[in-house]
Amino acid sequence: MNVFFQRIFSSIAAKLFFWFWLIAIVSVLSTHIISTQLSDTPFVQDNLIQQHEVLPAFRGDIRQLQNMIRYNTYHREEPLKLFLQKQNKSRFKERTIWLKNSSNNQVFSNKNNRDSAVENYLLKNDFTLNKLSRPSTVQFAKIRLTGPLIITIQEVNYQLFISSKIKHPPPFLFIPLWLRIAIPVVISFILLWFLAKHSSKPLLIIQKAANKFGNGDLTTRVEKLDHRNDELGQLAKSFNQMAEKLEASISAQQRLLADISHELRSPMTRLQLAIALAHKSANSANDLEKYLLRCETEVGRLDDMLGNVIALSRLENTLPTFTSKPIALNQLIHYLINDAQFLADEKAIKIHFSMQDHIKINGDEQLLASALSNILNNAVKYSSNNSEIYVNLTSEKQSLNIEISDCGTGVPEDAIAQLFKPFYRVQNDRARTTGGSGLGLAIAKQAILAHHGEINAFNNKQKGLTVVVKLPKI
Repeated sequence: MNVFFQRIFSSIAAKLFFWFWLIAIVSVLSTHIISTQLSDTPFVQDNLIQQHEVLPAFRGDIRQLQNMIRYNTYHREEPLKLFLQKQNKSRFKERTIWLKNSSNNQVFSNKNNRDSAVENYLLKNDFTLNKLSRPSTVQFAKIRLTGPLIITIQEVNYQLFISSKIKHPPPFLFIPLWLRIAIPVVISFILLWFLAKHSSKPLLIIQKAANKFGNGDLTTRVEKLDHRNDELGQLAKSFNQMAEKLEASISAQQRLLADISHELRSPMTRLQLAIALAHKSANSANDLEKYLLRCETEVGRLDDMLGNVIALSRLENTLPTFTSKPIALNQLIHYLINDAQFLADEKAIKIHFSMQDHIKINGDEQLLASALSNILNNAVKYSSNNSEIYVNLTSEKQSLNIEISDCGTGVPEDAIAQLFKPFYRVQNDRARTTGGSGLGLAIAKQAILAHHGEINAFNNKQKGLTVVVKLPKI
């Protein structure tokens, strides 16, 4: 049982409900206490007097009492009986006039069928001593009594009241005090319970989605809630963004593992074959040296591939912790071009550099050098002999643009979007006629993204491919 109550009271719906309900109950009780204290007299109930409520004096009744007093100033010598008879003939004859003699506590009225509740109330209360000495309206279940005002008849002072029936008596006068408190408490219980359930429902949806995602369903998303404009909608959007990034990261790792397995299979097979042939050629020094050189080549390729895989994995799955510092970008590109020119000279390729002076950017010089060097080496590798490569560095208001254009064969349009994926090659047979492991542009992309930049490619109008790097001015 204790565990059950702990589960109930630990839920956010229960906490919201009980807090809302406590506030509602305190508000109801406070309102009742304050209204009772501000009333002229509280509700009373005894054997002689029916339940009533003291209110501020009703203006219409006060005007009628004042008119009677004004009439009496000219007819003070008329006897009490005649005064009451004339009130029956007046235009207010549907109302009852009450006169109380405070000295002998006698009550007189212009009607024979007096209301016992009003008469008992007038007999019981001394209006000259208590706080009702000023005019007030006393509201019973069906009758409203207003007064007193002082009137003098034949040198005798009377307290003058007027009463009338209430056409639509307020229903709360018939309801006991405990029921008046119980009704708002019960209503607030029902409404606030639905409010608490409605408020906690989005959190339960997000909790279920988080549990499903944690159990391995990476496609789980919080539906519908992400369209809300409140904090819960922002929480759902944040969850979906987190889930998308995690799914993409895990999928990239799985894809990278599959690609590595595929890429390692070919050099490992060639390496095993070369070792087997070397064993068979142990008696032939020339053949043995040839196969050993083949083994050395394959081991070098494996070493290069693993180094690139480690670099790519570090860039994809960890935030770069480089120290940002000013870089003279034009000098860096000029140095990389001179380095790439050694490879270009083997194919009689000329690299042209167009730039603006004194262009600086904040970033990691080694990362940017690695990215731009991979792009330049690709341009040299896929350009034809006796061609040209153009490097253009320009500065805009909010970015720096680096364009590297070669004069190669270009790539199919449907392959451009795949160029920056790991291990992707344009050749369908994934041959190594041009060398490399298909990781250069993928590493370049991650390095540029680490600097909050963009990298894209497009085919030139005539021939060749252009890679555009856009870096923000930080």
